Amino acid sequence: MINLNKNNFLKLLKNSLDFMSEQEKKGIVDEYIMHFAEKKHENKSEEEISKELGNPVEIAKELNAVYSIKKVEENKSKFTSHLSIMGLSVMNCIIIIVSLFALLILLPFILAYIIGVPTMILSPLILIVTGFVNGFSTIGFKEIFESIKGLIIGSLLAFLGYYIGKSFVRLCIKYFRWNKSIARGEKLL
Repeated sequence: MINLNKNNFLKLLKNSLDFMSEQEKKGIVDEYIMHFAEKKHENKSEEEISKELGNPVEIAKELNAVYSIKKVEENKSKFTSHLSIMGLSVMNCIIIIVSLFALLILLPFILAYIIGVPTMILSPLILIVTGFVNGFSTIGFKEIFESIKGLIIGSLLAFLGYYIGKSFVRLCIKYFRWNKSIARGEKLL
């Protein structure tokens, strides 16, 4: 190899770098300028320094190869993330459609729960109001027993509904977090 001075070495290096932006080429050249500056303090000539650094064309070939591999990995990563998001979108659409059908099927039960449970819990109060309106003599032991039974069953159903609702909300939050992690491309486990 011919001995090159600093300017010729850097020029040959820069001209041999392919597929990179000017900013990336400048960064590499700046790095080699620092190498020349460091070695200059050891009282070495530019030709000796360039000989130690190696053939600039070979250095550029290695840097081009590394750069190409990096670009392929980035494109592969982008493709994978786009594919993941597309799959996630289809899955979310299917889940929403199935959930809507389930909601339509369960809607009568949900409405009955929303109307029935408060009525059951308030049944003693309703019994007392009925006593004031119609007279307490119209209220028998059977009505009192049914009112207390309604209060107990209504309270149990209210607690059960609370915990089912709480579990459903937690499940939705976990699902949304999972969606977010997929969209961001984070590792799941």
